[in-house]
Amino acid sequence: MLVWDVFKGIRFRQLKKLMLFLFKHPFFFISTIKATFDVLRISQREFPNTHGFNNKANAFRHALWNIFIAKQCSLFSKKSYEVILWTKEFTDWHEDFSPNEALPRIMDLHNNCIGRELFLKTPKSTQNQWVILLKEQLEYAVQIVSVEDVENYPRQLVYLEN
Repeated sequence: MLVWDVFKGIRFRQLKKLMLFLFKHPFFFISTIKATFDVLRISQREFPNTHGFNNKANAFRHALWNIFIAKQCSLFSKKSYEVILWTKEFTDWHEDFSPNEALPRIMDLHNNCIGRELFLKTPKSTQNQWVILLKEQLEYAVQIVSVEDVENYPRQLVYLEN
C-alpha cells in the first residue's frame, strides 16, 4: 500500500487526532514514524511477505512495533509511564484507524501490550536483542479462536492463522 493511499483513506476525525498527536508530542510523533519504518524493515527481513496476516509474524511485528516506539520515545523522556502511555495511545489509535474484525483487533491489541511490557522489563536492550527475544517468544505463541481465549494467555503472544 502506498503512503498516499493511507492518507486518502483518513477521515477528518482521524486526521484531527493524528494532528493532535503531532502537536501534543512532536518528538514522540517523529520517533513513532522512525520506529514504524524500522519495524517494517525488520519484519520484512525476518518474515518476507508474511507479516501482514494474522499469523505469528504479525504477532512479532505488533510487539516489536510497541517496543521500538517506546525505545525511540524514551530518548526524549525518562518518564517510562509517559512513554508507555504515548505508545499505547498511538497504537490504539492505529487499531481504530484501520479497523479489523473483533478477533484480529483483540489479537493486535494484546500483542501490542506484550511489546510494551517487554520494553518495560528490558529497556536497555538493543534492536537485535529484542528481535531475538520476540522470535524466542514466538515458539510459545498460542493460536486463539475466540476473543475469550486472549484472557487465558496474558503473557504470551497470540495469533489466528498458521
